[in-house]
Amino acid sequence: MAHLEYCSNCGKKNTFALIEGVKRFHCTHCHTIHYENPKPAATLICPRKSEILLVKRAFEPAKGHWCLPGGFLEMHETPEEAALRELREETGLTGRVVHFLGHCSHFGTVFGDILLLAMVVNIEPGQEIICGDDAAEARYFPITQLPQLAFYCHDRFIEMYHHMSDREKSDQYRSSTFLDERRG
Repeated sequence: MAHLEYCSNCGKKNTFALIEGVKRFHCTHCHTIHYENPKPAATLICPRKSEILLVKRAFEPAKGHWCLPGGFLEMHETPEEAALRELREETGLTGRVVHFLGHCSHFGTVFGDILLLAMVVNIEPGQEIICGDDAAEARYFPITQLPQLAFYCHDRFIEMYHHMSDREKSDQYRSSTFLDERRG
């Protein structure tokens, strides 16, 4: 991993060895530990009656395969903001986050390790899907007749959604999990 060859704190050459019980890059000169953390991504379940919105990927990985809408969080962006931005970029739709569904880790991707955060998003009525960004196609599928999904975690999120009660699916967003106190 050449990107961690030198310490970002003092510029000296890093060592890769056991630190805190895990092999990590660290600097023996200034004692800085260089943690490698997963990249957070928002993943959306967008229901419409008994259907779910899916997008067909326009780029690798999994080009041409169906998946749930979503993408990586940008700096200074909450998971909800990322979810709504990705929805708009990929489908032209706007909506509202109503429920935090769960999380799933995907290891060893071309982007490194990813921590996916799934949210249920209700789409504002009366909108037309307009594909953009990295979606080659987007459309609703009956939840009982979904095509094979590109990513294991997306299958898990569909299962989590299936196990939600009807009350949970219809309730207003009530989780404080993502509330960002800095933004009031």
